[in-house]
Amino acid sequence: MPIDVDFNPYEHELIKACQRNERRAQYEFYKLYSSKLMGIAYRFTADRDLANDLLQEAFIRIFTKINDYRFEGPIGAWMRRIVIHASIDFLKKYKRIEFDDIENAPPSTIIELPDQMEKLNCEDIIQEICLLPNGFRTILNLYAIEGFTYPEIAAMLDIKEVTVRSQYMRAKQKLADALREKNIIPYVSKSI
Repeated sequence: MPIDVDFNPYEHELIKACQRNERRAQYEFYKLYSSKLMGIAYRFTADRDLANDLLQEAFIRIFTKINDYRFEGPIGAWMRRIVIHASIDFLKKYKRIEFDDIENAPPSTIIELPDQMEKLNCEDIIQEICLLPNGFRTILNLYAIEGFTYPEIAAMLDIKEVTVRSQYMRAKQKLADALREKNIIPYVSKSI
């Protein structure tokens, strides 16, 4: 079993102790990673209480599956996928993902975002993402932030790939409009 070069000895031993189901190690592991994973859960739920519930569910899954972890990649990436899938399962279970009707949508536009976008405060952007309708927020998180492909997202959400594409484009538009409305970014011309 090769050990990933990114592991420090403490992290490696902590994971091994969690694999032995040692409660103290699980507590330390939770303290070490919970705040990072909370950010993911919050971006999907846009509600701190729901995100806390979701995080607890995700850690149950993590500790249940930790024996499957083989030290072949970063533990953070492995846990991130579990939190993302737990988030999607949660949203689907409670029917919290709704998509706009694309048949009545205006023609798609290409948004040219200014250079100022790179200088924005992450908190401003995350706050605006959390205010998006849940379908837009989910797809924007999965594609733009988590790096999933359109086909992967379509499979995760049980929707057509064309729906993922259109919802992503509309989510970007809504996000840009919201950022402009709050003067976070200046007006940007749209071209068809």
